[in-house]
Amino acid sequence: ETQALAQGAIDAMKAGRDDEAIEKFNQITLKIPTCSDCYYNLGLAYTKKGQFDQAETSFKKVLELKPDSADAYTGLANLYNSQKKFDLAAEASNKAQSLAGAAGAAGGNAEATYNQGVILWNGGKYAEAKTQFEAAVAADPNMAMAHYQLGMANLNLGKIHEARTAFEGYLKADPNGAKAAEVKTFLTQLPK
Repeated sequence: ETQALAQGAIDAMKAGRDDEAIEKFNQITLKIPTCSDCYYNLGLAYTKKGQFDQAETSFKKVLELKPDSADAYTGLANLYNSQKKFDLAAEASNKAQSLAGAAGAAGGNAEATYNQGVILWNGGKYAEAKTQFEAAVAADPNMAMAHYQLGMANLNLGKIHEARTAFEGYLKADPNGAKAAEVKTFLTQLPK
């Protein structure tokens, strides 16, 4: 019964039926109060709905049950970033990055590093953000958005040649990506 409820909750999340997913995950946590995956998914669903207090409570519950959850810290970082709580976002992102690195998850490490860069960028710390985007590109050269953000950081810092290189990296990683038209325009306007 619980397994069917969990599958229904996951299916509801995938279909964008967040209220139904929240209801089902909450039913599971009543039966299995140690279901950290349930609380994590609740955090994601509440974040998507803009119910930030419930999202924060859910992610923090994951950390009570599983203190080494890089995903829960990443969820908190994204939540705080969306609320413009940049100091809290950076703190959570740092923790996610150190846990992902300790676990040896290269993909997670690149994503955590990229997220940390976005948080720094949003906080107006462009040089620090640039360092994080460079590290994300080094960890995962196919992460197109890391190339894009690196290009934007370089532009903001007046490093035109480095911006061109990063934008070219974006097109190489994702030639038809969401930012491809914008990047192509930049490349026609920036001096070589």
